[in-house]
Amino acid sequence: MKSVGRNDPCWCGSGVEYKKCHLNRSVQEKGNPWDAVAANRSAFQVKKCYAQDAGLGPCEGKIIKAHTVSRGPNLTKIARLGKVVRYRADPAELSKNGGRLSVGEIGIADASVFHGFCAGHDRELFSCIENEPFAGRADQCLAVAYRTLSREYYGKNAAAHLRETLRGADKGRSIFEQLQLQRLLALMEQGNELARKDLKHTHDRITQAMAQRQSDVLQSLIIEFGAILPFMVAAAWSPFTDLYGKQIQNGYVDELLEQILVSSFVADGQSCICISWLDKANAPGQLIANQAREMALDLLGSTILQFVAMHAENIFYDPVWFEGLDPAQRKRLDALAAAGMDTMGSVPDMAIDRNLSFGLPAITRIFEVGGKT
Repeated sequence: MKSVGRNDPCWCGSGVEYKKCHLNRSVQEKGNPWDAVAANRSAFQVKKCYAQDAGLGPCEGKIIKAHTVSRGPNLTKIARLGKVVRYRADPAELSKNGGRLSVGEIGIADASVFHGFCAGHDRELFSCIENEPFAGRADQCLAVAYRTLSREYYGKNAAAHLRETLRGADKGRSIFEQLQLQRLLALMEQGNELARKDLKHTHDRITQAMAQRQSDVLQSLIIEFGAILPFMVAAAWSPFTDLYGKQIQNGYVDELLEQILVSSFVADGQSCICISWLDKANAPGQLIANQAREMALDLLGSTILQFVAMHAENIFYDPVWFEGLDPAQRKRLDALAAAGMDTMGSVPDMAIDRNLSFGLPAITRIFEVGGKT
């Protein structure tokens, strides 16, 4: 740092001259760290229709709060007085709780929403899952995959502002603390940009399939349960490990990572989980689906719950069921949620405990849909 001149670009990578950035940063007045966090939250309120100019027809109406987990058909079935339970990684709560995740209720009107579609596209594109019972049809799997992927891509785009928003949070800190924070922000930005690239590739392909009504671009595994599950989820991620913890993708080697999409539904007093992936040879989703089909049915439900609890942020629980968990079950869910919310963006690698049962309803049927074969 001694070699950095006053008029040189700052060592932190901001592109601003050193004299206007980190020079004398250690003696500057400390700011309120939550101000920066609050400013970053505004990025998650940006309104943009992800179907605009994508071959899906013109936009109509305002950008709405789109639900990735449908409120009426699904969230209401596990709600208590209109609320469900979720894990929260709010920075203020983390600080107050000594770094531990907090659990709180959220109204179903606000759960699982993002400002990613206009009213017209939300109504037209997702009518088959909003106004019809989910039956595992290929077109329904494609629609839910598009909405779920759009939310994940929206989140990564919003997080792209994090580094610049938090760059000044080291005011009044020592040189060592400044270096630590700026390195952390650089690593987070790098991880987010790689994830954005992967998601954009898949999102573009699914968007094209939606425009051309190519439901066979996806393969999906549908797992049906004999009663309503106590959780609802809609998430997409790049799995690095399978259901047994074995590596199936390498983020340091593979040029583009493949995603799996997991969503749950309720229909006629029963639940189902839909696992989808792009129809490609040796796709990670296919490997995971094969393992699911081969696993004993009495183990599969709790295994899938642990798998999504570790990787999905967009997951909500029935408050009555959640409060009734025994200590071992609650401890396990807490640990899985914490493993998936590492601020460094590392890949969750916690092993799934296949001997731990969460008392989920029995599985009644498993089948695959979609694909060209």
